[in-house]
Amino acid sequence: MKKLILLISFATIGCNSTDKKYIPNEVTVVVELRINKNKSEDEIKTFTKKYSEFVNETESNTLGWTYNISGDKLVLIERYKNEDANIITAKNISPGGKRNELLNESFTFFSLEKVSVYGGFTNRLINFNNRTVEKVGIKAPFEYFPIISGYSRNLD
Repeated sequence: MKKLILLISFATIGCNSTDKKYIPNEVTVVVELRINKNKSEDEIKTFTKKYSEFVNETESNTLGWTYNISGDKLVLIERYKNEDANIITAKNISPGGKRNELLNESFTFFSLEKVSVYGGFTNRLINFNNRTVEKVGIKAPFEYFPIISGYSRNLD
């Protein structure tokens, strides 16, 4: 009986809400954008809110999606559970994808300058992105920075 109580105690401790929930293969994408001169800050805010809400509703393994503005520059930070979640985004922005129309609309608001990919990805993501870039017609450079140490966690 003491062993059973001890086992239940350890199980309860393991379920404690203060446990850290690590995301070992998180992929973070930093997209650098230049705001088109003919767009106001209010137009940019309205569009980026629409875009963010669409991603939130359609891509459940996207951990974060934030637009950050400074002058005529916009930085989008995308966080994904893993490379598979990032591949879903690439599929969605491809011709015929759920988000292709929205991506094309985004180019009326800003131009893409650079994409930097960080974290737990493999050549599978790099190759998939290369094919997607060709399909979509993206000319901006992509840079890749694989993780060598560190951690990512959710607080939930």
